Amino acid sequence: MSKRRVTSTDIAKATGVSRSAVSLVLNGRGDGMVDAGKQARIRAVARELGYVPNASAVNLRRQRTATIGLVTDAIASAPFAGPLLSAASDVALEAGYMILTIDTWQHPDYVDGAMATLRARDVDGLIYADAGLRQIEGLEAPLGIPLVLANAYVADDSLPAFIPDDEGGGRAAAELVLRAGHRRIAFITGNPDSPATVQRVRGLTAALNDAGLPVGDSIVPALYSLSSNHAAALELLRRPDRPTAILAANDRGATGVILAAASLGLSVPGDLSVVGYDDEQFLAAEVPPGLTTIALPHREMGRRATADLLARIAGEDRPYGGTQRLHCVPVVRGTVAPPPVA
Repeated sequence: MSKRRVTSTDIAKATGVSRSAVSLVLNGRGDGMVDAGKQARIRAVARELGYVPNASAVNLRRQRTATIGLVTDAIASAPFAGPLLSAASDVALEAGYMILTIDTWQHPDYVDGAMATLRARDVDGLIYADAGLRQIEGLEAPLGIPLVLANAYVADDSLPAFIPDDEGGGRAAAELVLRAGHRRIAFITGNPDSPATVQRVRGLTAALNDAGLPVGDSIVPALYSLSSNHAAALELLRRPDRPTAILAANDRGATGVILAAASLGLSVPGDLSVVGYDDEQFLAAEVPPGLTTIALPHREMGRRATADLLARIAGEDRPYGGTQRLHCVPVVRGTVAPPPVA
């Protein structure tokens, strides 16, 4: 048999005071209304009896449900974006909120329905988050509640969004090998329709230009996959003027580059330096000899988006809209070294 919930009536009987006095104390309104000694006694008995406030009643008084809705495209099943959800949950729980998550499994047509479902649950606010950086079209906040984006943005900046500074990340990747002395540098890109690809190429190009190096044919199109990067790396490494450093589209792609080098008898980093992107959990640190990479700020995006949403729910006056780009941090491990001596 389940244990009955302790009520304010039970505490009133145990302390010999009125139920209204107990309610005033437990709701934080006892000062000036109930004797200080009685207040201490009421709180002590409440603890002894295991009293837990009724969340529904508390939220009714606040006119809030203390819940946040989070709609994702595939983060719940993505191999590297889990820290975004984890950080969002940490921030929400610290503020006394719970997160209800719907993963649409990369079905864009499900997004509106997911938003409507969570709105029907009376969530106090919504977060839309993508596993990979994406520009969203036609997304609007449901009437009466705020909406914040993480790893996604709208072209006109009409919604608050927190995304990676991928242009800065592309520059940082290039600078890692430039500082090691490399001059023959190639970049194997990710999916051409990805905003992240465009921005990383822009950052890489700027870094090469600043170093006085031609871009030429150093940018090789590919996809965000191990096999695609592996094939592109084989082609690059068979050139007579093969690169001494390859920047990969992501950590899985970097793994493909390392495998391609090994199949040609080249060592990493002795013959070839490799830089990944993402700092993918359970992969980047495990790839021998430890993959040097650029970490996407998944945790920071989740943290900042949730904190911003909670501030809006609390009524804080903030400008609605604007995209904030968060720093992508280089993580140095064992795949970058000076170029081999000719």
